[in-house]
Amino acid sequence: METIGKSAFLSYLECPTLGWMTKNKKIKREENLSGKLLSLEWKNVRNNAYQLFPDAIDAQSDHSIDPVEYTLQLLQNHQTSTILKANFKAEGFFTRIDIVKRLPDGSVDLFAVKSGKRSKLKYIADLAFASMIVLLKGININSVSIMHVSEKYRLGMPQSKMFFFTDCTQRVESMTANFLTSLDIAAKDLSSETILPPRLAVRCKNCPVFDECAGKDLENSIFDLPHLYPEAADDLIARNILAIKDIPKDFELSINQQIVVGCVENNSVYVSHRLKAIIESIKPPFYYLDFESLCPILPIYPNTAPHTQILTQFSIHKCLEIGVVDRTFEYIADPKINDEYEVAKRLVEDLGNQGAIFAYADFEKRTILRLADDFEDLREKLLDIVSRIVDLEEIIRENYYDIRFRGRSSIKTVLPILINDMSYDDLEISQGGDAAAAFAFMAMGLYDEDNCRKTKENLLKYCAQDTMSMVRIHQFLANLVGKS
Repeated sequence: METIGKSAFLSYLECPTLGWMTKNKKIKREENLSGKLLSLEWKNVRNNAYQLFPDAIDAQSDHSIDPVEYTLQLLQNHQTSTILKANFKAEGFFTRIDIVKRLPDGSVDLFAVKSGKRSKLKYIADLAFASMIVLLKGININSVSIMHVSEKYRLGMPQSKMFFFTDCTQRVESMTANFLTSLDIAAKDLSSETILPPRLAVRCKNCPVFDECAGKDLENSIFDLPHLYPEAADDLIARNILAIKDIPKDFELSINQQIVVGCVENNSVYVSHRLKAIIESIKPPFYYLDFESLCPILPIYPNTAPHTQILTQFSIHKCLEIGVVDRTFEYIADPKINDEYEVAKRLVEDLGNQGAIFAYADFEKRTILRLADDFEDLREKLLDIVSRIVDLEEIIRENYYDIRFRGRSSIKTVLPILINDMSYDDLEISQGGDAAAAFAFMAMGLYDEDNCRKTKENLLKYCAQDTMSMVRIHQFLANLVGKS
């Protein structure tokens, strides 16, 4: 029988159907640049952690023997104290543990290497699953710890400075006990030859397979309501109210939720009475600004901490009248150095000192505020830029709704609905995560000169698409209220 891994078991506890689909590989996972970068960075973190245990033996190093058998042999060998990539199998479940340290009394210390800088519930769940299987093998556990990436680490420091340890033994023990109570039924359900029937619950809201599972034949589900609190969702589900059209008239809803309900009931688009005044109050020249950045797990540049956000690129479209592009500005940093100051300096030059600056969501505003703190000589001009920023997503979210938005307002959701002749489909880079990954690969020296040139071209096209999208969305709204 095929063994059950961590992802399937933990998904099962969240949703039995999702667990079954995970175990049977029914969930499609797209290969993309951001995924490749994450895999590469995680491998680097783990290998650095392993170097802190120079005398350890890799349980997967001997290809002539099964890693599970080899792990048990190493634990029985009193000359072995530490095992890397230890493999355990019990009662149809399988786990691999980053580091296992054998103590003289035969008990073990378990260590999980994590790329995050603080303890998270999912980390505890990972270790609880691993601990469960170790206990099922009859091995006593002395302690359980997480090795986190330290915020104090800087490029060039020794590996010993890269990590700090968090003892989470008590939290893991408590969760492991709960897991053991679900073990038998989980093993039975996950080994079923047929998919477990779905049941709508709050957890379905952000599920990657909702539209093919519990929401397959459900049009305008209650999860299309913006900011639907779990308690309200539970109440509706308990009353078997799954579609917006079935929500009772006396059910308490926010103003924005009432707008969505009205659009569904009338199959209409909502346009607020305030939109015309808002559009008319924003005076030219109009700038449309988009940033790209990277946030590497381990520092790529000197004097930066792990998980530091670094601005790498911007695109600006300038219009003297709505929808008519007068000039474009763009800048992409030198990947070989931390070029943030030059990016900020060019940003100040290109945005001038007057005119509204459209951005989508608040990332640009937050980033400029950080740059103002970092670069004292540019602070005043950067703060002036912040005062000119107009959040186009907020205008959409508060003043326009189409039921095809399904309660969302991101630019990737809104653009193809409002502007049907614009798409990201023909771009080599079409997602922010992939843009960050492509730049990171250049910064890490993994691309040759020709590949770097092509990558920069693709990055500029992607960033410019975001700013042009804002130009067109602004024009759409202006046309809607008769401004242009």
